[in-house]
Amino acid sequence: MQKPGDAVAQFQQASSVSSLWSRLNARKGLPFAAKAVAELKEDGRDGDYVGDYKLTVWNARWQWTDNVIFLTFLCPAAWVWMMSKVPK
Repeated sequence: MQKPGDAVAQFQQASSVSSLWSRLNARKGLPFAAKAVAELKEDGRDGDYVGDYKLTVWNARWQWTDNVIFLTFLCPAAWVWMMSKVPK
């Protein structure tokens, strides 16, 4: 008969990060890995491109779509401020 401690240890080994990583690597690659690779290659075009998107000095580090990070803090703060102005 199996001890309860053995079942817990088996569950921990099956659900650990390293076992999950090895199962993902056992497949034919990660499903999102092909899209995440940025290839910067010189092919005669006038600059560096990521896919069809041209990288410049202004957008190489921060894209305008990255401002969503600020919205996660600004939207709740705006809601709290707006609700504080509503009369009771």
